[in-house]
Amino acid sequence: MPVMELVFTSMLFRWLLTTLAVWVAVELVPGVHYDRWQTLAVAALVLGVLNSFVKPILAFFTLPLIVFSLGLFLVCINALLLKWTAALVHGFSVESWGAAFLASIIISLVTMIFGGWHVVRF
Repeated sequence: MPVMELVFTSMLFRWLLTTLAVWVAVELVPGVHYDRWQTLAVAALVLGVLNSFVKPILAFFTLPLIVFSLGLFLVCINALLLKWTAALVHGFSVESWGAAFLASIIISLVTMIFGGWHVVRF
């Protein structure tokens, strides 16, 4: 299988997994809403892009807080990225910071649990 095909398959799987994780968070956390399934898919895509490009920058600049909190500050970063996703995607909303924190924990757990099932070997 060509490398580009593996990369595309891996990216598609991560996007679908993130979509599933955001859907689970929407179902479990009051205060997180979406209007259509297409909105949910776009929100997962935006969240994935923010996680890929913005999260490493935020983690670098807040590294002392991450170390001091033994990594728990990463939940704050994830909640912030979820709130930014809600601000960028029309039809997806996160009403409060508490909902953002809880939803980010659920999204992290779902992607951690189901993400290990897909291993790409080069």
